[in-house]
Amino acid sequence: MPSRACFLLVVLCSLGVLGQTPRQKKIYHGEEIHFQTKGKDACTMRISNQGEIHLRLECRNQGRASWCEYSGKPGLCGAFVSNPTLYWSQVVLGLRRLSEPCLAAPVLKPAVCQGAGPEAQLKQEASSLKSAHLSSQQSEASRPSKLSPRSEGPLHKDSQEAQMGKRSTRKVGKAKPTAPPPAKPTQQGQHTRKEEEAMRMAKEYCWEPLHKICSYIIGIFLG
Repeated sequence: MPSRACFLLVVLCSLGVLGQTPRQKKIYHGEEIHFQTKGKDACTMRISNQGEIHLRLECRNQGRASWCEYSGKPGLCGAFVSNPTLYWSQVVLGLRRLSEPCLAAPVLKPAVCQGAGPEAQLKQEASSLKSAHLSSQQSEASRPSKLSPRSEGPLHKDSQEAQMGKRSTRKVGKAKPTAPPPAKPTQQGQHTRKEEEAMRMAKEYCWEPLHKICSYIIGIFLG
């Protein structure tokens, strides 16, 4: 009897152990996960859990370093609560497929929590690559735009042609007035000259008392 009782006890304990579900590995505060990306970046993911999950990602490749930080509440997703290891495995798998994770992944949305709300997603709050990208864009925008010599050429020629056209119109508009033709002597002037000529001839060839008569007669002959 004692042997049977011991055997049954061993069997029951074995069945109890087999019936238990394996415990999932928990992510502790400050734990680091190392992986390599598609672009050969050696990255380290550091997780901190203080009510809200904070994730810092640091990557290095041939002396070039970059970092970015995420925050969110994946605890609102039931799949994260039931299996956090699967959640973080999908996060790492998604980051490994990217060449520059900090620049190409503004939001971390693993497949197990796709149906969760936006608060459950890990959103990027800061990134060294993003700040450097914005500063380069601002520096390019602040540079004054310079026209190339080729682009200035046609405009300069057009302005010169317009100025020459204005000068030519000014010259045409300020043409010197032509001198009017000399006025023809009127009939009255011709008649006066004839009378003077007739009187001159009368004074020259007639006696003084007969000057008027002679000038009259001479005027008739002069026509």
